[in-house]
Amino acid sequence: MIRYLSLFIFVVVASLLMSVPALAAPTKTLGKFGYWSAYQLAEGNAAVCYMSLSAKPPVKKGEKKVKRGDVILMVTHRPSEGATDVVSYSVGAKFKPASDVKVQIGDKSFTMFTQDDAAWSYDAATDHAIANAVRGGASVTFTGQLASGAALADTVSLKGSADAYYAIGKACGLQVSKPKAASAATPKTTAKTPPQTTKKTVKPTTTTPKKTP
Repeated sequence: MIRYLSLFIFVVVASLLMSVPALAAPTKTLGKFGYWSAYQLAEGNAAVCYMSLSAKPPVKKGEKKVKRGDVILMVTHRPSEGATDVVSYSVGAKFKPASDVKVQIGDKSFTMFTQDDAAWSYDAATDHAIANAVRGGASVTFTGQLASGAALADTVSLKGSADAYYAIGKACGLQVSKPKAASAATPKTTAKTPPQTTKKTVKPTTTTPKKTP
């Protein structure tokens, strides 16, 4: 629980940094890859590396619009604490208390627990499995229940995830295999406009860190 409390605080701080560019100076942008952005920051003498994408929540045609903030998917490495591949998904609204979120990436299924507006893996093994599926998948679908009673059914594109994962692993000194035909990325330091979503799939465009795990 301490592990996730620490990461929860990191996500909140990162979110603030992403919304206030002037405060984001200590965060190094490693590059933009597809819909993902990769970052590195220092906490004391320890490096924290994370990849993040942000998008407007998807709304299907004819579906009642639910008031929500941006959705944010992150994978974080904190090697100094022995924590790698920590996955979090924030939905911009509070989840139904004590509810779970189902995650589907290709033919792989996972379960995450919820706290306030975010979903987390139950254990490190699940984190590693989800992170591995994320970097090799085309899209991910999250289903669950919001506190408002509305159903959650978000499908998010994972374009660029393999290259972003390689960038954060390399920055934090981890052994990560280089993806095939990795796209070259030019570091971006300016904030990006949140991406437009489609009827079925959220096509995010990350900005400066919104949440740092």
